[in-house]
Formats: sequence, C-alpha cells, structure tokens
Amino acid sequence: MITADRAHALGVTSRQIQRRLDAGLWTAEAMGVYLSAEHCLSDAAQVRIAVAAQGGIADRTTAAWWHGLIPELPSPLTVSVPRSKRGARCGFRVETKRRTFPAEDVEVVRGLPVTRLPLTVLAAAAELDDGIAVMDRALQRKQVDLIDLRRSLERNSGAHGMRRARWLLTAAEDESESVAERLFVSLLRERGITGWTQQVPFCDYRLDFAWTQEQIGVEIHGWNFHHDHHEWERDQRKTNQLVRMGWLPLIFTWARLTMEPDACMAELAEAILLRQSV
Repeated sequence: MITADRAHALGVTSRQIQRRLDAGLWTAEAMGVYLSAEHCLSDAAQVRIAVAAQGGIADRTTAAWWHGLIPELPSPLTVSVPRSKRGARCGFRVETKRRTFPAEDVEVVRGLPVTRLPLTVLAAAAELDDGIAVMDRALQRKQVDLIDLRRSLERNSGAHGMRRARWLLTAAEDESESVAERLFVSLLRERGITGWTQQVPFCDYRLDFAWTQEQIGVEIHGWNFHHDHHEWERDQRKTNQLVRMGWLPLIFTWARLTMEPDACMAELAEAILLRQSV
C-alpha cells in the first residue's frame, strides 16, 4: 500500500501514478491511496488503507487486532481522525471518531500509527462482548499493568467507552472478591435459593458458601484471584479435598456473576436438585 504523498516523496509523479493505474499495476483503494496488484487486499492491507485514507490512527478493536490482543479483525474498522481532517471513503466499512490522543497514548507499530497497548486494552475491553477476557489476558501476560491502565484511563477519561473501562479497571484493581460475594448473595435472594451458609469451616479451609445437607461447596473468585499463584494453588487443594470427601465443588467468578447471572444461578439450582434427588 502506498499513498500519493509517499509516492511523490519517492519521486513518482502524478502522471506516473496514473500510468500504473491504467496498466493495472496499482489499484485505487481510496482517494490518494493505492495498492500494488502484486499484493492481495489482506486484513492488514485494509487496516493500512483505512488509516491512510482517513489520515488518522487505528484505535479500539482495530488497534486490539493490530497489537495481537484478539485473533480476528472485527468489522467495521475503527479509526480516530483529528477534527481538522476530512477522510476519504474506502471500499469497506470504517467507523471513525473525531478526536486526538495524548502523545503518551500513540505509537507506530509495524509502520502504522496506533493507540498504545494500555489505551487499546481499555477501549477494546469497553467495546467487545468478551472485554473482561481481553483485559484479563493482557494483565496475565504482563503486556500491561494496572498502573499503566489507570494512567491511560485518566488521560482519556472523557473519551468514548471510558465509563465502562473505568468500571472494569476498578474491579481489577480491587480484586472484586467481596463485591462478587455480595452480588452472589443478592442473586440467591432474588431467586429464592435457600439452605446456604457463608464461611463454613471445612478441614483446614473455609468455604465461601456451603449447602451442607447437599454437600455442595461454592467458591467465589474475584477478578484476579489466579494472579496470586499461592492462592491459586491453595484453591486447587481445597477443590481436591472437597471431591475426595464426596462434596460437589462449584466456582463462580466475578466476571460470570456480572455478565451471566442467570446462567450461574441455573447451574447452582441444577446442582442442588441433582444432590437432593440422590
């Protein structure tokens, strides 16, 4: 992909550009943006064309794909454009937002201007259905940390999607375990599920919730319980102990209780009925 401005900088005249177009050596993908006939219109080429045509930078879900945070390129492509620029149309869907970013939140990756990882993680987490997983994976892989995410959020607090991003980041920072337990209790009461006790001693452990008659133990995990390896190992030992003693262990995370409350309660109700029918 090459722009007319870049071609001129390399010494290619407007007449020479037209000759290449007439000969089928180049194709015009947008005004002043061309693709060599030797190259297919790949996902990466579409992103480069969209950014060049709009005179902006890749952001949100397109930036997430460019950074390798998600496996497939979502449609429409997402580009932010300075308010002073008027972009050209492409042959594929592009969603533009008119805004500029602080210099700390922009970089060039493989020749493409794109939002840096912290802002990209925040924006993608806010837009995607599995945004919690996107942020969680980036934290686990140490691609970003909570401090960088918080700083980027504050620099861009008024931007599109940052309200949801703030909610997700606050949960990640607080570990959200106590919040998840309170949510679980409210869901139990809303659905009239009874027979449970909190903080039940069990061998050398404590169960967050237990149905002792049915021998069901429920553990509630905050956002990043698995980031603490010692805690994660202890949790595995507790689960194994439950199974050895004939109990049914169930685990519900803050993410699932928040995003899939009905599914969580259905799983629990089914487990209780199964145990009561034995």
